Amino acid sequence: MNIQFTGTEIARLELKQVYRGAIENPSDLSFSYSPAFHESSDQEFLVIFDLSLNSDEGFLLSVQYVARFETDEPIYENFKESNFVKINAPAIAYPFLRTYISNLTLNSGFSPVILPTINFTQM
Repeated sequence: MNIQFTGTEIARLELKQVYRGAIENPSDLSFSYSPAFHESSDQEFLVIFDLSLNSDEGFLLSVQYVARFETDEPIYENFKESNFVKINAPAIAYPFLRTYISNLTLNSGFSPVILPTINFTQM
């Protein structure tokens, strides 16, 4: 099966500037991801990242970031449970999320946020 990374999109974005003292847990990062499969397309799947950050620099950030992948064959149950979907695809897409967050915060007037690297094998 040939698999192709076809791009990313923002499903939800919230960036709010707040007074530094108003953030209860500064530098608090919440991160999760999960695969999703279209019922209408048996040759496409998504990796959905959910990220929330309370920055000690005075902003709150919440984003849902979607990475798209296409295959040249129909996706069956054994592929949905494979390491590619759970480990490799998120590892391919995550650097794009890291770059997006860094550029977004920098272009919004804050110091760029550099998300930590993640070992998806250990997650």
